[in-house]
Amino acid sequence: MLFGIALVFLCNALTAALQYIAEAEATQQIVFWSIGNLTKAGWLEVAIVSTCFLAVLPFSLRQVWQMTLLRGGEAYARSTGLDVARLRTWTILRVSLLAAFAVCFVGTIGFIGLVGPHIARMLLGEDHRMLVPGAAICGALLLSAASFLSKSLLPGVIIPVGILTSVVGVPLFLVLLARQRRQP
Repeated sequence: MLFGIALVFLCNALTAALQYIAEAEATQQIVFWSIGNLTKAGWLEVAIVSTCFLAVLPFSLRQVWQMTLLRGGEAYARSTGLDVARLRTWTILRVSLLAAFAVCFVGTIGFIGLVGPHIARMLLGEDHRMLVPGAAICGALLLSAASFLSKSLLPGVIIPVGILTSVVGVPLFLVLLARQRRQP
């Protein structure tokens, strides 16, 4: 966790350094990317991200039983013969690939990847056969709703969707975390 926090600060410092030395137009593009925006993504970008998603999905679906087994705890999963380290590595690689493809086109749109799976888990339970596709659908619906709201809240103004998802996502995520901790 501390390593992740340190990495965030390092990346923020590098982004700030780029903004400091960049031309005004490039700085504006960096800022626009850092707050997340769907308006610059067209059908080509949607096709590329969809292709990546469809390429990764079969590998994720192939490991749904293992992921569900892991919900019982690492010790239990290991006792059944599951190679937890290998599963974790491949899962992180798949998730990183999907996130990288999405972020490179629209910037960082916070909390869709955190809130969507939590809502899907509340609706569908712990079985990853339902949870993997359910989380993808839930995330897509949340992003679509945020995109709609970003264009309709203020007449004539498009709020960058990343701002909206963070403003709504942080309190919602905290409520979901508190609710999860209260459950046995």
